[in-house]
Amino acid sequence: MPDAPLQSTGPLEGGPVIAVDRLSVTFPTTGGDGRVVRDVSLAIGRGERVGLVGESGSGKSLTARAIMRLVPRPGEVSGRVLLDGVELGVGATRDPTKWRGRSVAMITQDPLSSLNPLVRIGPQMTEMLRFHRGAGRAAARARATELLTAVGIPDPARTLNQFPAVLSGGMRQRVALAIAISCDPRLLIADEPTTALDVTIQAQVLSLLERTTAEHGTAVLLISHDLGVVSGFCERVIVMYAGRIVEAGPTEQLVSAPAHPYTRALLASVPPIQGELPERLPSIPGSPPLGGARIPGCAFAPRCPIARDVCREVEPELRAQARDGHEAACHAAGDPTWEIPELASTAEALP
Repeated sequence: MPDAPLQSTGPLEGGPVIAVDRLSVTFPTTGGDGRVVRDVSLAIGRGERVGLVGESGSGKSLTARAIMRLVPRPGEVSGRVLLDGVELGVGATRDPTKWRGRSVAMITQDPLSSLNPLVRIGPQMTEMLRFHRGAGRAAARARATELLTAVGIPDPARTLNQFPAVLSGGMRQRVALAIAISCDPRLLIADEPTTALDVTIQAQVLSLLERTTAEHGTAVLLISHDLGVVSGFCERVIVMYAGRIVEAGPTEQLVSAPAHPYTRALLASVPPIQGELPERLPSIPGSPPLGGARIPGCAFAPRCPIARDVCREVEPELRAQARDGHEAACHAAGDPTWEIPELASTAEALP
């Protein structure tokens, strides 16, 4: 049974900025069509920050690409994506170049993948402003200078004349953020924007991202494998596994009382901020299934410490938990007859 559309736990003034309903992405395989993203539904309100979390291969980035209509062929996308009630997804008549970058913008993990290494920073920034805002050359350059100043670039005039390769990783990410917010998008998708950065720069970029988006009421979808990063930034968290949403809810509820064993294992894998680090950081035993693999029952069952026969035979539905806005797709969730281990025992030490 497909997941029911997930409603935002925060107030959605005038409806959600972005509404995704049963979004699926399918690629042909030797064993037939493999759905690597399955019936993902979510909604994000104005100014709301939502985290999309999961291991590599869980379908997070592909979900973002499907929203942006950037899934490469031969991938096929089904479902609906609406921005302020206007269809952007399958069957949409609007040219994506008209809204991509203007209404919905995206920051990638590696800014070099979105910055042209052969073009100076200035033309790359002014191009967006001239195309979407119709700004003249001088006005666009002046606005680009303002944006670089806003994201903490110390010498914006000099930076506009430099090539991306000259800048550090943190500086390139700041430039990418400046380009992304240049047209005041309604939704900003940040796909692992801090993974390649050290802890200090990571904190600076997240603080900058929070401040710049709050000024304009921009909705943010932050994609990460790190629940620690997401829990400190987002008001709501969505956990994905094997292309499907397995748990979602307000950050405080989900972190303090996770209902799905996979979420518990992800939390147990986060290094402690205070106190002594363990000799070996915990990890989740086993490996995620290959994208599109057909697994009977719950996809997490082969790695789950509490899996029963029903888990291997029947796929659990995403259903509401005791508290408002908290949902989980697990047979054990909310059932007192299941003994769910403490967080630390859910993960297994590295050999």
